[in-house]
Amino acid sequence: MYKRLTLALLTFFLVRADSFGQAVNNLNFSHWYDPLAEVVLQMDPVVRADSIEVFYRLRTNLASGARYLIKWEKRDSYAQRQGTLVIPQDTLALGQSWVQGRFVFAKPSKPWLLVASLVNLASGKTWPFFRQIESHFPVNGYVEFYGSRQWDSYLLAENTYHLRGSPAGGTLFVSYYKDNFPTPSPPFVVKEVKMDRFLFPDSVFSVVSGGRVGPFVREGLYLVQEDTASQQGYSFYVKRAPYPKYNKLADLKGPLLFVTTQEENDALGKAGEDKAKFDKVILDITKDTDRARTFMRNYFKRIEFANFYFTSFKEGWKTDRGMIFTIFGRPDEVQVDGGYEVWIYKNPKQSFSFARAGSVYHPDHSVLVRQKGYTENWYMTIDLWRKSRF
Repeated sequence: MYKRLTLALLTFFLVRADSFGQAVNNLNFSHWYDPLAEVVLQMDPVVRADSIEVFYRLRTNLASGARYLIKWEKRDSYAQRQGTLVIPQDTLALGQSWVQGRFVFAKPSKPWLLVASLVNLASGKTWPFFRQIESHFPVNGYVEFYGSRQWDSYLLAENTYHLRGSPAGGTLFVSYYKDNFPTPSPPFVVKEVKMDRFLFPDSVFSVVSGGRVGPFVREGLYLVQEDTASQQGYSFYVKRAPYPKYNKLADLKGPLLFVTTQEENDALGKAGEDKAKFDKVILDITKDTDRARTFMRNYFKRIEFANFYFTSFKEGWKTDRGMIFTIFGRPDEVQVDGGYEVWIYKNPKQSFSFARAGSVYHPDHSVLVRQKGYTENWYMTIDLWRKSRF
C-alpha cells in the first residue's frame, strides 16, 4: 500500500512539474504531426452569439489503452507558465476508439489560449495541445457525418453530410469555388504568389441549418455562411475517394512537381493513364526498378499525410506546411509563439517558420517565411529523394 501511494504521489508531482508548469512557447508540439503519437486530441472552437463552444475528441494509439489525466487551462499569453482551469480536470480511460465531448464558456473580450494537457498516469509522459480563443474567430458552424461532427477539413464527394449553423433551421448560403489554387514555390523563392483575401464564388446555393448536402458533383472549395457579406462561416474541401490518397496516374503528376524537373513533369503529364510511359519517367529518375518502387511508395505516403494534416482551401500537399512535410518529413521539434509556428529539423540542420495567415476560408492556414538560405538543403534533400534514399 505504501509503495502504491508513493508511486501515485510521485506521478502526481511529475505531472505538476513537467506538464502544467511550462510556457506554451517552450513546449514541443511535434506530436501534432506524428501519425504514431501515443495520444491524439483534436479541438475546434465554434463562435455562438455570446459564447464559444469547444468540440473535442481524443484517443490513444496504444494497443491496450491507458488512463490519462486531462486538464483544460486558460492562459493569457504564450509565456504564461500556469493558467486557470476552464473546466474541472478529469481522468479518462482511453482506447483506440474516439472519445468526444464539448463545453461552453463566455465569449472573451480579448484573445487567450485554451491549453489542454494529457498525461499518461502510468508513465507521467505529457502531450500538450492548444487553440487560440478569440471573439472574432470566424467559424460559426460545422459539418456532421452520420450524426457526429466531421473532423477532417475535407469531405469525400461520394458521401452525404449535414450542415449545422445557428440558429437551427435558419438559412445557410454555400459558395462554391472551383479555383485550382497554385502549387507553392520552393522555400528559397522569396516572391511567392499570395492568395486573395476575398474570392469570387463560381456559384451559390442555400440549405437550411441541419440540411443535407452531397453527394457532390464538383470537387473544390465550399464556404458555408449565414450572411455572405460577413467574415464568418466555415469551409471544407471536397475530393473524391480515396483522398487523402491518390490512385490515378493523372493525380500523381502534380505532387511530383517538387522532385522532378519541368521536362520530367511534362513527360508525366503526357503519359496520362499510360502506366508504361509513366513508369519509364520514374525509372529514368531513380535508375533502378526497386528504387523506383521505394521512391513512389515513400513519397506518396508523405503526400497522403500532407493531405490529411494540412488540407485547407486546397489540397494539403499544395500548402507550404504540406510541401515541407513532404520533402523533409515530420519535424523533430515544433515551437509556437504568437502568430508563428517553427519547425526544427536535426538532419539536415534546418528550421522553417510559418506565419499564421488564416481567413474565413481556413482560419488555421499558415504561409512559409521564405529565405534564399534554404536553397542548399532543399536541393540536397531533393537529390536524396531522386536517389530513393528515404
